[in-house]
Amino acid sequence: MALEVQVLLDIAIILITAKIFGEIAERLKFSSLVGEVIAGITVGPLLGLVHPSAFLSQVASFGILFLLFLIGLNTKFDEFKKDIYRGSFLAVAGALISFVAGFMIGYGVFNNMEIGMVLGAAMISTSTAISLRSLIDIGEFRSTVYQKLTAVTSADDVVAVLALSLLTTYFTYGVVEIWKIAALFFAVLGFFFLILTVGSKFMAGFLQMFSKARDDQILLSIPLVIVFIVAFVSEHVGIAGVIGAFLIGMAMNRSHLAENVIAPKIKTIGFGFFIPLFFAYSALILDIGALVSYSGIIILLVVAVSFAKLVGCGFLGKIYNFGKKEQIMIGIGMIPRGEYSIIIAQVALTVGVLTQQIYTIVISAVLLTIIITPILFRFAENVK
Repeated sequence: MALEVQVLLDIAIILITAKIFGEIAERLKFSSLVGEVIAGITVGPLLGLVHPSAFLSQVASFGILFLLFLIGLNTKFDEFKKDIYRGSFLAVAGALISFVAGFMIGYGVFNNMEIGMVLGAAMISTSTAISLRSLIDIGEFRSTVYQKLTAVTSADDVVAVLALSLLTTYFTYGVVEIWKIAALFFAVLGFFFLILTVGSKFMAGFLQMFSKARDDQILLSIPLVIVFIVAFVSEHVGIAGVIGAFLIGMAMNRSHLAENVIAPKIKTIGFGFFIPLFFAYSALILDIGALVSYSGIIILLVVAVSFAKLVGCGFLGKIYNFGKKEQIMIGIGMIPRGEYSIIIAQVALTVGVLTQQIYTIVISAVLLTIIITPILFRFAENVK
């Protein structure tokens, strides 16, 4: 079947707008994700230049795979293993309190258990890239706070992956077969263990086989082949394909080729095309009317889940003798939601658990947490 030419113009409009707005956001000291989502709102609901379609949705969904694969490539266990217990405790504490806060608001406002679960799950995870970028912007690169926050956010990524796995399995099998959800939970934990041991060693040797190839781009093609196969297998065994992409990224990151060869190639095609397309497309289906109508709920959600991270990840750091400023800085650093929140919201929207109005609430809350984080960091700098 011939390609519809309209989709070419749609992608061109989305991509150029996403990159322009992303650049503006970066210059204003915000994450480019903010600009990309605002670009989607602009060309979609506001101006009506681009409309959602099945083909655009399929193309944009590749952005999730690229993003999770890159996060996996950059989740280096060796860099934070000395802080793994403290980081894991604080990450889990923050995740649990955030889930409860999101669930109570979702269930209390909409009187629906599944909506409560989705809002809770969507608010669990912090955007590692946004939190660390915000710290770098105020001169905290490689500081004590930066290292501790890296440990917490890395553990938080693992919690988010497990939450996403459990949620997608619940959508697939339902609560009737809860044992399958429990089995998946332990299966994912087991797969993490295998990746950190046998998997990473095997993958390093396998990738090395292609390091002498004359084709300069083979180390782009081979990792992508592996990602797509693992994502395919993951989907067929009941684990979301994006989880497979994340895990295989972790399996590859111990190879000396990962950081200097594979990651730059994947970043070029990912951040140059698929990832901004994904975030911009995620905003095409926002309901502007709902944004106004539910503004009070959005603000309540942002305040509740921000406080949850401040308490769970920041103030509980006192247990480990974190100083007052460290507690506040780490707590603020855990406030911005991002990639996983949007992915969870899109999954829930696709299976019909969320309406467009509630989807708008989630995306709007994510944007607000991203915007307020660098502002709060500026105030926290003055804490003694």
